[in-house]
Amino acid sequence: MKTLIPFLLLFLSFPTLYAQDLTCNDRKAISEKLKMIREADQGIRSRIIKEMATKDPEAMKKIALEMKASDKQNQLLIGSLLDQCGWPKGLDEIENNTIFLVIDHADTAFIAKYFPILKLQSNKGIVAKRDLATLQDRMQLRSGKKQSYGTQTLKTGNMVTIWPIDDVQNLDQRRKEMGLLPMNEYINLLKKTYQSEVIWDKDLSIEAAQEKMRKKN
Repeated sequence: MKTLIPFLLLFLSFPTLYAQDLTCNDRKAISEKLKMIREADQGIRSRIIKEMATKDPEAMKKIALEMKASDKQNQLLIGSLLDQCGWPKGLDEIENNTIFLVIDHADTAFIAKYFPILKLQSNKGIVAKRDLATLQDRMQLRSGKKQSYGTQTLKTGNMVTIWPIDDVQNLDQRRKEMGLLPMNEYINLLKKTYQSEVIWDKDLSIEAAQEKMRKKN
């Protein structure tokens, strides 16, 4: 329990830091906040990928709780920013992607709330099409449907399973239109990233995938 105290104190200090009102046209302040958010989001995920190699369930559980708390704080700021200001103007590619990451790593209700504004920004060319494709796939997974672009996976033990995909025959064409790698190249990237076996069963049903998810949880 003692090892959790510093983290909990840090967690309790976050609301004041994150709840500060941002002036919608204060480009510098918004950029600084987005940089901080990105470092937190990507830093904790880098730690998780490294921890996977140790196969230590207790360590994984601890870092997963840290990630959940970190993600929640990021969502508080991004939700407040979008509610007050809409999508900020004049952001660079990385900053726009940072807002996407926070939405993508949120719960279903948060994603559903902010998906329309992200889709609008993607249609304007502000948010990358690949980010829109990823978020759409995640919403389809959460709704118990087949995904459209093949971006979503399910990890159980040392195996990564591709979530069922609709219209596999035309998948790579859809991926190309959204700026995504061909599926086989994407699978090779997943293998390198997670150092795990990646299974793409094109006949996998939604019911079977959901059963795998239940067993994981």
